[in-house]
Amino acid sequence: MLDIKDVSYNPKKYEESIIEFWLSNNLFSPEYRKYPKNTRTFTIILPPPNANAPLHTGHVTGNTYQDIMGRYHRMLQDKVLLLPGKDHAGIQTEIVFEKELLKGSGRSKRDIGREEFVKQCLEFTLKNAKNATAQEQRIGLSADYSREKFSLDENITRQVQETFIAMFKEGLVYRGKRIINWCSKCQTALADIDTEYIEEDTKLYYIKYGDLVVATTRPETIMADTALAVNPKDKRYKHLIGKTILVKSIDGEKELPVIEDFAVDENFGTGILKVTPGHSKEDFEIGERHNLPRISIIDNYSKLTYGRYKGMKVKDAREAVVSDLEALGLIVKIEDIKHKIQICERSHTVIEPLLSYQWFMKTRGLAKEAILAIEKGDLHIHPQRQEKNYLRWLENIEDWCISRQLWWGQRIPVYYCGGKRTEIDENGDLKEIIGSGSTGSGSTGSRSNGCGEIIVSIDKPKKCPKCNNTNLVEEEDIFDTWFSSTQWPYTTLGGTESKDFKTFYPTNVLETGRDILFFWVARMVMMGLYRTSKVPFFDVYLHGLVLDKDGLKQSKSKGNGVSPMEMIDRFGTDSLRLSLVSGVAPDQDMKLYDEKVKGFRNFINKVYNSSRFIFLKMENLSEDDKKFIRENTGVYAAKTNIHITQEIQDLIRIVNRNIENFEFGLAAFNLQNFYHHTFCDSYLEDMKNPKNDNIESNAELVHTFYTLVKLMHPFIPFITEALFQTLKDKGLIKTEEISIMYEEFPKDQSQKTIIKNLKV
Repeated sequence: MLDIKDVSYNPKKYEESIIEFWLSNNLFSPEYRKYPKNTRTFTIILPPPNANAPLHTGHVTGNTYQDIMGRYHRMLQDKVLLLPGKDHAGIQTEIVFEKELLKGSGRSKRDIGREEFVKQCLEFTLKNAKNATAQEQRIGLSADYSREKFSLDENITRQVQETFIAMFKEGLVYRGKRIINWCSKCQTALADIDTEYIEEDTKLYYIKYGDLVVATTRPETIMADTALAVNPKDKRYKHLIGKTILVKSIDGEKELPVIEDFAVDENFGTGILKVTPGHSKEDFEIGERHNLPRISIIDNYSKLTYGRYKGMKVKDAREAVVSDLEALGLIVKIEDIKHKIQICERSHTVIEPLLSYQWFMKTRGLAKEAILAIEKGDLHIHPQRQEKNYLRWLENIEDWCISRQLWWGQRIPVYYCGGKRTEIDENGDLKEIIGSGSTGSGSTGSRSNGCGEIIVSIDKPKKCPKCNNTNLVEEEDIFDTWFSSTQWPYTTLGGTESKDFKTFYPTNVLETGRDILFFWVARMVMMGLYRTSKVPFFDVYLHGLVLDKDGLKQSKSKGNGVSPMEMIDRFGTDSLRLSLVSGVAPDQDMKLYDEKVKGFRNFINKVYNSSRFIFLKMENLSEDDKKFIRENTGVYAAKTNIHITQEIQDLIRIVNRNIENFEFGLAAFNLQNFYHHTFCDSYLEDMKNPKNDNIESNAELVHTFYTLVKLMHPFIPFITEALFQTLKDKGLIKTEEISIMYEEFPKDQSQKTIIKNLKV
């Protein structure tokens, strides 16, 4: 309850006790009350933040939108579940924790071994996860924490492994050799989202290939060239297509075929591409289309494996190769250029596109089903323009590398009869050998040690089902974190046979950042349809990035990051929530800075001061008068001031429409604008007139105020909860609910609508 003796609102005085009130009464649980059998459910499975760090403004933005929807539907009397969780965040956590380990003990993960590393990493992660949960509660996220999940929970891990086994049996996952993003420092394959692009000053080398000249930024891979390619539209080289060019280079003479492919950029360099399928994603795809050999000359440590350059780092090898080319008179010219390179997001090491044996998922068939979900109207994305991007990505999807060479994560449930090893053959081609004496990575031995059978099983088999051999070596790789997180909507509900799954699946809305529309959202649709035959959610709401005052992306390196918890400490949670939502369109980037949050703090204080005026006005009323107000609010509001009644009805209609149409920013703006100008500047000023000092006007005032409080609750839950408790404690409203979140959200009751002074 508010202390109306205070001349201004102090959020620190109330927020902690309100959180405790909500949690101790289990108000966020869908089982808080008994619902009729056919009650609608409303479910959001919350995107799990990484369990290795505090929440950032992106998390808080998403949680605010999620909570707005949850509180709104709870007030619509729906059975609401906001299900929270935390993600183990494979590579991010492994790197962060190993740094902590080195800092604390000077020991690396290799020093303490896999089992102990995973044990300590789990302790570290769960501690951080608890802090993140406390931060979610601070922002008012009304999630059912009794159901909170962690992506490495035993039940979730088992379901993820079962998915892999089912897909393996159907031929949807396979062990294969393709180009992947490789970080030589982290020593693992990476997803595109784990990398970033930076622009650097580099050189473009023009090199003689027989009578032709080819421009390249990577002369060190010249020994792995297997063709030259031109664009079919490029008239300069039409006469060469299908011919073979004799090329003299640092590795001697060789013949390279000239092929045509639309992937070649005829405006880059000379318009001729040296095709190196073993060390370029684009070249690999060209090689696949033209059945070209694939030669590997760079290892996992970014060192060359060829000739006199063997053991040299890529950068050093480049200089040596260029020097040797110059000595042979094969360098035509060298230009300084700006060039984008791909680096590891964590270590900032240059990504090496390498041929590697990994576990891959076939995606084309699954993507077709995800495309149909949009075309049939089973799935809607807000804003709608993002549906085109979703479809474009799925239409051009490639097989997905789902294995990572890490320890922290869900282990791929595979055993190799006789183990596995890799080697480069006499033609420079990478080969993986399973069995044939492979007792482990890089091992040697006799064929009797295993037949090479790949066995998929969650529990280790006692022997090989094919040859009865007991030398079964477990796969050391783990799943890409995204492989498990794309199954989050149904694994968190306990799987397809659980009560929660049958009650709450498909979920209603996924709210997340637009930057993971492809990496997560589209893949969740694919996997949800595969495992359940249903879309995992009906609607997707995408929010944009939270930028600094100058419109720049926040980052630690720039020193322009905004701490949401610090903002809450200074300005209060409700102020921060409005700052992140009010006036912001779906998918729109927004700026966050002190002055902006201060402005919304002033609005929250205006709400408090206006309520203080009302409570002081009602303070000396008799119990009979209060009973009259409780029993007759709504009725007298329609009789005494038609103007405010009709405007309130228009506001109710508009706000309901805004929220139902996922226009949360517009709804918040309309509420703020109405409360500030129509309610405070106009209506409350009228109520100060002595002619309005009567019981009917007081009943109308309380009814109007309480209607606005309920309308604002999903957006600013703390002050509205405090106002509800004060109204109830002072006997001004009639209710059996202990919290405003279970009061009924206002509905438009008017027959006629008059819109005046309402900005929409």
